[in-house]
Amino acid sequence: MNKSEILIGQLAAKALLEEVFTAPKPGLVDPYSTGAHKDMNLHTFRESTKAITPYFVKMALQGISMYEEPENLFPVIRPVGLEAEQAMYQATDGVNTHKGAIFTLGIFSAAAGVCCRKLCCVTSDALLETEQRMVRTILLSELEQLKSSAPKSSGERNLFQYGSKGIRGEAAKGYPSIRNYGLPVLREGINSGQDWNLVKIQVLMTLMSSVEDGNILARTGLEGLKEVQTTARTFLKNGGAYAPGAEKKLQSLDSYFTEKNYSSGGCADLLAATIFINSLIETLKDKEEFQCRKESYSTEKN
Repeated sequence: MNKSEILIGQLAAKALLEEVFTAPKPGLVDPYSTGAHKDMNLHTFRESTKAITPYFVKMALQGISMYEEPENLFPVIRPVGLEAEQAMYQATDGVNTHKGAIFTLGIFSAAAGVCCRKLCCVTSDALLETEQRMVRTILLSELEQLKSSAPKSSGERNLFQYGSKGIRGEAAKGYPSIRNYGLPVLREGINSGQDWNLVKIQVLMTLMSSVEDGNILARTGLEGLKEVQTTARTFLKNGGAYAPGAEKKLQSLDSYFTEKNYSSGGCADLLAATIFINSLIETLKDKEEFQCRKESYSTEKN
């Protein structure tokens, strides 16, 4: 089980690249389009991923070290996340490519470290339960405090203006979007033998149809969010990524979303996290040193 933190960090980086190379993605950066982003491209995402990978390793190592006390882990990895943000900005000349992903994949990197050390394996249930134990109390308290303070970020403005709890709310609830939408759709696509790129698009569009994406909300308000969700639902209803002609529909949507300044960056981060979790499970299950112990966490569910 030596150097499992390095493997976790590598899989986190691979998941970020898997997300950005998924194409075509309406309004988002991919190999063929920068979507609704004029300040970033594929190269920016590659450089950012390279810069922040060591910090996922650090957070995984913290999880391994503090496996017996996950409730105390989140305050320890938060400064590491801030270091990762600074490395990102330095690599991208000040462009925010991965701030949300650092938060989510950082938490899951640490949670994966806990699971590897405590259970000698990673399962989706154990990972999501560990993550929730790590962050729930702190983030719910923060959300209450933020309601009565002046907003300083787009996420805080969304909370103040729309009551949206954003990624903090997702994390505090155990990432229900990943549990209920991301992972089931990903596994269904893989098990039915669908093309991997199309599986990722299907996951993304499913997330876009259901998630209260903070990036959309901050850019275009409730009206934009509702249009994106409705558009994604219509796409899925008509066969989704696996339907004939889906690629042309997605290209058309990319042009429209770009024009409307719609960028589902929050859903893109959730796609990366879904890929990360699945890759952790699939990679570790074939390693002999990971014999999963029958030990679980008791976590309050919402």
